[in-house]
Amino acid sequence: MSRFTASDAVPRFAEVTHRQWIAAAPETVRAQFADLEHHIRANVHPKLRFELLERRGACARFVQEVRLLGLRQRDVFERSIGDDGSIDDVSVEEFNRGGRISIRFAPERVDGVAGTSVAINVKLPLPPVIGPLVRPLLEAQIRKEVRAAALEDKADLEERGYPSRLRGAAAACGGRSRLRWPRRTSTW
Repeated sequence: MSRFTASDAVPRFAEVTHRQWIAAAPETVRAQFADLEHHIRANVHPKLRFELLERRGACARFVQEVRLLGLRQRDVFERSIGDDGSIDDVSVEEFNRGGRISIRFAPERVDGVAGTSVAINVKLPLPPVIGPLVRPLLEAQIRKEVRAAALEDKADLEERGYPSRLRGAAAACGGRSRLRWPRRTSTW
């Protein structure tokens, strides 16, 4: 029989889930979300900075920089894309090591319009000692930033139109595109 201790009740992560409906087919939405090169080139998220370090098979390694609670946070993420198109980004180095961003896609009709429901879950480690104190603030900031980023992806897909030359061309890191993907950085 295990004994409950005070440390068992202390949350170790800040966690936020956001859902966004996008009026585009699931395969297009999955490809756009997975396409780091497009996000860099088109500056989809002006508050984020990405740098693609490596792409191999259904995986990628990249740097993401964001400002949360007034602090610039730099992380190296490893991305994997599931057979169903789901995206899992795990922070393997730097500020939020052990954190995870998971993105799931499902077809959904809204008011008779076919589209895609996107579920974004962000789970970041809390700092030791002060973590429980800053958790509500951090979760509120994450929620705000994730909502803004989801709306930027929605606008990219619905208003600007995700580039048709990349659709199906495996811009998502798991595909077999004939396009060459140079290493490039951009400030968002």
